[in-house]
Amino acid sequence: MTEKLIEEKLNKLLEHIDDSECQAHYFRLISTLLEKGYFPGLAEVPVVKSSISHIDGEHGLLMYRGYPVEELAENCSFEQACFLILNGDLPLLVEEDELREKLLSQIYLPDDVKQSIIGFNRDLHPMNMLSAAVLILEATDKESAEVENHKENLERSICLIAKFPTIVGTFLTQNPDFNLGRQFKSFAEYCLFCFNPVLADDPGYIKMFEESLILHMDHTMNNSTFSARAVGSSHAGIYALISSAINSLSGPLHGGANERVVKALERIGSADAVPKHVENSLDHHQKIMGIGHRIYKTYDPRAKYFKERILPQIFSQKKKIQAENPDLWNLYETAITMEKFVQDKLGKKNLYPNVDFWSGLFYKAVGVPTEFFTTIFAVARVVGWTAHWIEQQQSLGGKIYRPYQLYVGFDTRHIVK
Repeated sequence: MTEKLIEEKLNKLLEHIDDSECQAHYFRLISTLLEKGYFPGLAEVPVVKSSISHIDGEHGLLMYRGYPVEELAENCSFEQACFLILNGDLPLLVEEDELREKLLSQIYLPDDVKQSIIGFNRDLHPMNMLSAAVLILEATDKESAEVENHKENLERSICLIAKFPTIVGTFLTQNPDFNLGRQFKSFAEYCLFCFNPVLADDPGYIKMFEESLILHMDHTMNNSTFSARAVGSSHAGIYALISSAINSLSGPLHGGANERVVKALERIGSADAVPKHVENSLDHHQKIMGIGHRIYKTYDPRAKYFKERILPQIFSQKKKIQAENPDLWNLYETAITMEKFVQDKLGKKNLYPNVDFWSGLFYKAVGVPTEFFTTIFAVARVVGWTAHWIEQQQSLGGKIYRPYQLYVGFDTRHIVK
């Protein structure tokens, strides 16, 4: 059967689907199956129905429960966005206050967990530390293996969300009591305090940090969310599935990219060296860290928000930054030049900076050690992971994830005696 005839038959088969975007999606799926016989990486294969978030890659839109992420970042608190993702709608004022009080009351860790974190080898990457610490928390919550009760799942999720910044702050400061003796007005203030106590006194930085957390809270069926759902589908407890999601997020093709972007910019060294670096990467078919996205065919809305709304608040004071932190200014200039050169060179391929390209610069400006960048991502994304787990547990008749493989090994063979 010719390619043209196959295309005609597929179009005929799918003509009853009114949604043109859905029609094109299924056309690509069937074409891939016919061509390859399987779906590499499960690309574009629907595995769940979810109402939590949605991406329109063609138009550069990301929505939580129907709200554009930019509007939420600009207008909402961490507590409001968290409540929205976990519960389905924005909270009333009293509900927002209750969630804030609950989060701030749950930030403290059991003593044995704190000592375990302090005892970790300092050469352990913070993301691996975070994964291990979350698993250790299960020892303090023996009832977590029971996952049938929605109310308990929600309470357990809030409790774990609250402890994420504390785990990171304990490892970063090597002080198990670093958060004692201070009252916090918001969860965003506390999160920033865990990474930089000095800036946590600055309302402007608290707001920017809060916006960065909201931008990272969820992103549909990404690799770490899929990992959380896959583990959760076996009815494993919350600590097991969140630990797995953290490990997934740590990879450089996922959340770990923000760390790699800054390191790459530091290696380039200056704006003048950008053309040579990009040309060399293209000649050797190497990935340019922070450029391009699997889903977005235009500018990633989160990256755009960082570039146009958050970073200008810091880098508008050019002379001050050049005087106080010339290395930071050099990184910013290198990034700006990188974006422009890549756009001039590859603009027709719809390759734009993604969220990791700009978020790493913000974390650098906030004074966070580079190896801790992705833990900030995790502090935010745990909201989405737990929301997906809650949604999954509410689905009646949910099945354990069990994809199919195409075996390409030996046929049956026997030991020759």
